[in-house]
Amino acid sequence: MTILTIECSSPTGSIAVTRDGDILHNYSFENARGRGTSFFALLEKATRQIGSLDSILVGIGPGSYNPLRVSIVAAWGIARAREIPVRGICSLLGYDALEYHVLGDARAGQWFHAHIRNGRLASPPVLLKPEEALSQLTDGIPVFTTSPLMESARCESPQAVQLAYRADQAETAEPIYLKPPHITKPAPFQ
Repeated sequence: MTILTIECSSPTGSIAVTRDGDILHNYSFENARGRGTSFFALLEKATRQIGSLDSILVGIGPGSYNPLRVSIVAAWGIARAREIPVRGICSLLGYDALEYHVLGDARAGQWFHAHIRNGRLASPPVLLKPEEALSQLTDGIPVFTTSPLMESARCESPQAVQLAYRADQAETAEPIYLKPPHITKPAPFQ
């Protein structure tokens, strides 16, 4: 089975193509908020190089609002054009370890925390105050974060190829929102 996997929840995005667990292509790119030029160039390169696909897997967050939505829409578009299924997977499963914690900056004085055990979510991502998030950590278990929140954490982005290895946990390709998006409503027309 040939799977295209897309992960854009953090500052470094990635695209992987795997066939029966073997890596055919694996690309990483800068994923600055709202700037997808590298993403689309590498996505086009990956889809041209592989020919036929059996399915698409896309990281659904939590993470940066715009890149997540763009990657999910791109996955849906390719899937529809090729008449293949698209599924989503929690981006926090994209690290090369069986057990770990993930901390992320959710802005406005909040962090998110999740615990992964045996490659599965042992506790789903939740919003917490930083001190509450730190209290969830366990000695001896690695901590990953996508921004430098604490010195002892490994500051890394989730990887598409790791998500591909956990494709059995895929679900509906809809973004994970931990809180409503911040939208400035227009002033009433006068």
